[in-house]
Amino acid sequence: MGFFSKSADKNNDSEKDRWRDKYLNLLDAQDLSEKTHKQNQELLCKTIVRLSIVASGFDPQLEPHLLRIRNHLKNGIDSHQLKAELENFTDVLARLSDVSLNRQDSHQKQHADADLSLLFAFLLQRYTSTKQQQALNRLKESSESWNDPQRLFAAIAEIIEDGHSGNMPIQQPEQSAEQFLPFQQQIDAHFISTQLLHLLEHIEIPDQFIQKAQTLKQHLTVHDEALSFEAIVDNVISLLIEISSNGQPKQQEIDKFLVHITEQLTELGLAVTGSNIAVIDASLDRSKLDQSVSEQMSDLQHRSMHATQLEPLKAVISSRIAQITQEIQEHKQKEAIQREKSQRQMEALSQKIKAMESETGELKSKLITANTYALRDTLTDLPNRLAYDERVKIEISRWQRYHTPLCLIIWDIDHFKKINDQFGHQAGDKVLAHVARQLSEHARRADFIARFGGEEFTMLLPHTNKQSAFKLAHKLRYIIEQSHVNTNDILLSVTISCGITQFIKGDTHESAFARADQALYRAKEQGRNQCCLN
Repeated sequence: MGFFSKSADKNNDSEKDRWRDKYLNLLDAQDLSEKTHKQNQELLCKTIVRLSIVASGFDPQLEPHLLRIRNHLKNGIDSHQLKAELENFTDVLARLSDVSLNRQDSHQKQHADADLSLLFAFLLQRYTSTKQQQALNRLKESSESWNDPQRLFAAIAEIIEDGHSGNMPIQQPEQSAEQFLPFQQQIDAHFISTQLLHLLEHIEIPDQFIQKAQTLKQHLTVHDEALSFEAIVDNVISLLIEISSNGQPKQQEIDKFLVHITEQLTELGLAVTGSNIAVIDASLDRSKLDQSVSEQMSDLQHRSMHATQLEPLKAVISSRIAQITQEIQEHKQKEAIQREKSQRQMEALSQKIKAMESETGELKSKLITANTYALRDTLTDLPNRLAYDERVKIEISRWQRYHTPLCLIIWDIDHFKKINDQFGHQAGDKVLAHVARQLSEHARRADFIARFGGEEFTMLLPHTNKQSAFKLAHKLRYIIEQSHVNTNDILLSVTISCGITQFIKGDTHESAFARADQALYRAKEQGRNQCCLN
């Protein structure tokens, strides 16, 4: 009996060691799986944070939501809270799109109302019989007719025809075009042409509209008899509307991308939630197996210690071992299925993250291009007014912090209007590009040059006092004076004048700019082609 008991104890110990090793191996595999899942979860958090940073700056209403998403992800993923934040973010995006559409509809309605007001003003001046006047006024006050253009014009035609059939007198047009259109009698065509030219000179015109803008400038300058003044004005307005609408597709593309990213982030959040649940379930299954094996082993140990007969003990041991074996196999099968499912989820997550990274890279490239385009003058390839406004804030902050000298120069091309009038706007554009190139090539690397508008340029000179700024300005002025611009085989001599000032204690950009502008005015008064300090 003692021999069999010792042999059974030895076999029992060996079996325990074998199962314990298998159990520990399973624990190691589970720990590795959890570690891999944790690494993927951290990668997902970083990706979402980077995407939220890329999306920053599109609209102030989005910023609080993006900030909350980033702060939330610093402490790990809480799927419920993240899902709520993403839903709020999506709602804000939808509201922004609705507001944009409403504004566009309102803008179009305002244009339509203005056009119809002009139409009725013309009709009331043109058809002066009492009956026609009354009918037109009633039609003008009828809001329903305004919403149906076909019905409106049919009613107008009926009023006019009624005037003819009743032999009512109709005011005939005189020889003068201004008398034919009475509501234009007070318009100063020269003044409007000058203002429109000024507007076209100072706005940013995309490359695809430059040729059309040049043609309109010629019409406004020469007053081509082939086109009426009203047609020219209509063409200018149409061009401005086209330029304004040019940026809308880019904004719509960005909005569409943000909505797409939001949907993908929501899907990723749900996938992470499912992965977390799978890990929790696996942990519970492992705990149950651990508890069951422990209970079975304790029971075997207890029965072995109190066994008095070998055969019943062997039956009990065989039964318990079979039960433990079955539980471990069932756990392994369930774990294998769950591991395969988790692996598929991780692969899907990895593919989505890669796709999002690719899309984010494309958007970043587009944003860099759009930002560069928005901050540069297309004609001279210099930074524009918007870029200057941003840079001057930075330079003033540095000047206030480090107390190093900072100077401002305002340049203006002499007799630029005469160049446009005598040689045309294309020659004027060549002069602008030539001056911009000379200033860029011969200024110092640290100096910031921008086209401020029209024929004016600005320069910011950090770490430079007014004496050094004056020497540099005089050098640049002399270089441009000695150069020439070739236009239609004609060499044009170009000169420029400038006003210089140094920022002093208590200065704002406005006060310093006003001093430099006064210095420029003095340079013009004193004969041009010179630099003045103030």
